[in-house]
Amino acid sequence: MVKKFITTAVFLVTVIALCVFTGLTPKSSEAASSLPDGALAGLKVGFAQMENNISWRVAETKSVQDEAKRLGVELIYTDAQSSTAKQVSDVEDMVVQGVNYIILPPREEEGLQPALDKAKAAGIPVILIDRTVRGDDYAVLIASDFIEEGERAGKWLIDKLGGSGNVVVLEGTQGATSTIDRQKGFEQAIEGTGVKIIAMQTAEYTLSEGQRVMENIIQAQGDKIDAVYAHNDDMAIGAIQALKAAGIQPGKDVIVVSVDGSKAALQAIIAGELGCSVQCSPFFGPITFETIAKLEAGEKVPRFIKNEDLLFDITNAAEHLETAF
Repeated sequence: MVKKFITTAVFLVTVIALCVFTGLTPKSSEAASSLPDGALAGLKVGFAQMENNISWRVAETKSVQDEAKRLGVELIYTDAQSSTAKQVSDVEDMVVQGVNYIILPPREEEGLQPALDKAKAAGIPVILIDRTVRGDDYAVLIASDFIEEGERAGKWLIDKLGGSGNVVVLEGTQGATSTIDRQKGFEQAIEGTGVKIIAMQTAEYTLSEGQRVMENIIQAQGDKIDAVYAHNDDMAIGAIQALKAAGIQPGKDVIVVSVDGSKAALQAIIAGELGCSVQCSPFFGPITFETIAKLEAGEKVPRFIKNEDLLFDITNAAEHLETAF
């Protein structure tokens, strides 16, 4: 468990060096870790999932559960059902149960400090996956660069719009680092261009909300919309359904871009309805347990392990369809 704060400069150097020399490189598609079957037998690990109501979360949960089973880990799994308060309670219960490690995808950037305090006091290392929290009361963060995801989606869209146009934004969960950073990156990309945001509403990362919110926005200003930027694929698919129901042809009348790289998104790209999807891999099981194994062995690991993700559009969607979640 990392115990000392590392200055920014030294931290960045350490991340780069250790990623090279320790082999801690997350995979962009599902694959078992390099650990042999049963390698972590005897370990009790808590996995405090935030929710399981979207395809990305389901894939993440399955990845962690499958790898834990293969390695002989006793996995204590909970589902916070989109409640930060329940996620705090779930982590606190895991501390009481005496787990050796806690895997935590934080629902919000703030609000989980009581749980982190309990884990720290008990000497239980917390492995954050896919999102981070304020402060440094955790051992390792394994995640994609959400700001970079937003920037890549924005730059792709600017090119397709020819530098100008009106965009609707479907936001994810309010207060989540993925929501904050994907929007920040997108806004950085379009700054100084003719691309303007004309509407922005949360759709909670779900397909049904994406469709409902998009329907309302179409009613308000459908003839002004040139593009839609959704913070995840499920909301993008919902927006596509709303556009089609309104007689607007996605991919021609309105360009839609999103983040995640799901199978449904790649199929929509191939069908010409979705412009691009920036990959955000949900396959955290292998790299998370490889990291735990290194901590168990007393090895140093970087505090941040970055997923290196792809951008999918019509040029490469078909070749990656089989391995998408």
